[in-house]
Amino acid sequence: MAKMLTLTTLAADPDHFHLIDVRDADDYAAAHVTGAVHIPLSGLEARVDEIPAGKTPVTICGKGGGRSTEGAILLKKVGHPDALWLEGGTTGWLARHKQDS
Repeated sequence: MAKMLTLTTLAADPDHFHLIDVRDADDYAAAHVTGAVHIPLSGLEARVDEIPAGKTPVTICGKGGGRSTEGAILLKKVGHPDALWLEGGTTGWLARHKQDS
């Protein structure tokens, strides 16, 4: 099972992570985590070589859970044993940053 990255840990050291939004293009365009690259879940395995060395890959979905967990598990299978999924997903990140402003 893939492990979760908390929003607090991400906020403490954002440069340590490579954020990957695995939602569809419309959802990504509507709102996404700052710095996240868009790679739909269906194309993640084919684009795994785009993940930079030295950063922990983190998959992100809407609310966190389903697709992001699936993405992190896929990344683990193809050579990224440190892959994580983001707690609360895009929704959680947006809510946290609304509170911080």
